Amino acid sequence: MSETIKGYVYRLNPTTQQINLINQTFGCVRKMWNILLFERKSIYELYGKYPELLKSHDYLNPKTIKEQFPYMYDVDSQSLTTAWLHLKQAYSNFFNKSHNEPQYKSRHNPVQSYTTHTTNDNIRIEGTYLKLPKLGPVKIKLHRALPHGSIIKAATIKRDGKRYYVSLRVEYEHLSQLEKTFEKAIGLDYTLQGLYMDSEGNKADYPNYYKKSLKKLAREQRILSKRVKGSANYLKQKEKLASLHLHIKNQRKDFLHKASRYLVNTYDLISIETLDLTEMAKTKHFRKSISDTSFGTFTRYLEYKAKDEGKTLIKIEKYYPSTKTCSQCGREQDILLSERTYHCICGHEMDRDLNAAINIGVQGLIQYVKNAYGTDALAW
Repeated sequence: MSETIKGYVYRLNPTTQQINLINQTFGCVRKMWNILLFERKSIYELYGKYPELLKSHDYLNPKTIKEQFPYMYDVDSQSLTTAWLHLKQAYSNFFNKSHNEPQYKSRHNPVQSYTTHTTNDNIRIEGTYLKLPKLGPVKIKLHRALPHGSIIKAATIKRDGKRYYVSLRVEYEHLSQLEKTFEKAIGLDYTLQGLYMDSEGNKADYPNYYKKSLKKLAREQRILSKRVKGSANYLKQKEKLASLHLHIKNQRKDFLHKASRYLVNTYDLISIETLDLTEMAKTKHFRKSISDTSFGTFTRYLEYKAKDEGKTLIKIEKYYPSTKTCSQCGREQDILLSERTYHCICGHEMDRDLNAAINIGVQGLIQYVKNAYGTDALAW
């Protein structure tokens, strides 16, 4: 038994009055962030060379700012406090050189959000409604239930285009599987066209939503470029373009969720490649395909779903030559990217992706046995 924290995202259907208050909260959180950021930037310009002075400065806090702008008392106080904490963390990350310097937030960004934390059970699900501070009961589309006995720790309300969502950070007791048994194992070879080929010869057949929508995106972008920047028509067209991007993103996420769910439900051990996506994205030929297929997102979905279900996900060693190795005799040989069929001098011929997937599946089993039992010997 172990405590697990996980995020669950749901669609919200707020009333007009609730939408107005949500948007007002976005505005107050944005103003709080920008005021605090302006102060931080100003102090950094003055004392940037003197770390001790930076640390000892008495910075503004939410209470002081709310006294200057009384209308901020109308929104959820936790959302303002969280914005303050997020900025402090952002600057800490900046000073540690792990992130870039925080930037000002714009009201014209189609994506707006705020986060609030649970106090005295003030965030809870009641039937088909989600109780939220200041907003009261908000209609929620519960397409999946929260884990039994879970506790909602925080909620992030987000507007993406014209749609509203909530991400619930939930804590629950997870029953870990002490002894694992394997009945079915699979290896996956990631491909730029179709997401992956598995070791049983099945393709994911990912539809490449972004590529299919390129003409439509280009048309809407051309219309936007002809609008006067900042005008009502410009903002309307910008919102339309953002909605199209959101639609593509949701299509992609839906496919990746379903594909990863199928694999985790069907197989006990899943072996995948370890890809250097950052390096691959530097290649012009690969960049758009990598972005469209979202290997990183798919891997992340596999990881948390496998963990939840007590299944095993193996990432094989980064430099394992799955494409160069013959899955029949084990001999290695170079193969051009343009060659779609693997030919070995032993007489073995096979689709290059299927050959690689079989190798990945076998190597994953070897790595698992080695990690679990200290040997790489497999008894067949």
